[in-house]
Amino acid sequence: MSSKANIQEKEINQEHDKIFRTILDKKENAVLIINKAINAKIEIKDIEKYKNSFVNKVFQNREADIVYKMKDKNIFFLIEHQTKIDYSMPFRILEYEVAIMKSAIDMNKINTKDYKLPLVISIVLYTGNRKWNAEEYLQKSQETLRNIKEDVGKYNLIDVNNLTEKELLEDDTFITKMLLIEKSKNTEETVETLEKVIERTKEEDKDVLIRIIKIVFKEKLGDDEVERLVNKIEEGRGKEVLAVVDMIRRENQMYIDMGRKEGRKEGKIEGKIEGKIEGIKEKSIEIAKKLLSKNTSKKEIIEITGLNEKEIDKILKETKN
Repeated sequence: MSSKANIQEKEINQEHDKIFRTILDKKENAVLIINKAINAKIEIKDIEKYKNSFVNKVFQNREADIVYKMKDKNIFFLIEHQTKIDYSMPFRILEYEVAIMKSAIDMNKINTKDYKLPLVISIVLYTGNRKWNAEEYLQKSQETLRNIKEDVGKYNLIDVNNLTEKELLEDDTFITKMLLIEKSKNTEETVETLEKVIERTKEEDKDVLIRIIKIVFKEKLGDDEVERLVNKIEEGRGKEVLAVVDMIRRENQMYIDMGRKEGRKEGKIEGKIEGKIEGIKEKSIEIAKKLLSKNTSKKEIIEITGLNEKEIDKILKETKN
């Protein structure tokens, strides 16, 4: 492989890792990975983000992907994403764990009898094609004393190759959709998987999905296929927005009809209708803002939201300010 190709691959891998860090920044995704790795029932409310990275003196340019902390305990979860098998992983994990422990130790209490040292639970999230085979590397390569076994640098492994399409696709979090995409073995399977994932991706995760398609899979899929898939996501967004607008309009009509039937009893029904219409307009404005951020034309926004051009211009001016 040429040096240019190596640089290109390195850049793609770096962006790939950034995308995973973005996904794992959402607690619901991190909790799913933690629970799957250690067979626990930790809830989203139980954890908080600790720090973005731990860089030590030995590996100044290497960083741990994600670290979360239990809110009421000195317990930490380190999640390290890997696309390739790394036989130095137990040693790297050990270094990260020590760095995290050092950062969290209360030096004023460390010498007291009842003080509990921080616990770091390490998880390797592996999404490569080959089965991970480095579980015991450190133990096998270390010196031994009378066959005594020590679990130094132990980590909990989630290997994407051991997960089924059904469980990954049916789960509600985006991290499982990402893992399913990673599991694809060839271009045809990748496209087929992306088609399924697009249908099940929440609105809030669609920008990340577009980044994945445009950056990670651009070379593999080609420009035409990338454009088609991205357009499919954007079309889906339009349908969702139209569905919301339709719901709002039907709701509006229902209240108007109710007002006609009941009459204006001391202005109460009229007040309810006016309040409801005001709420509908607020929703329309929110939809317009989202559409403007996606560079949707004014004509389309007017058609979708029912707002007029003057109102759209006002929203555009406010968003720029």
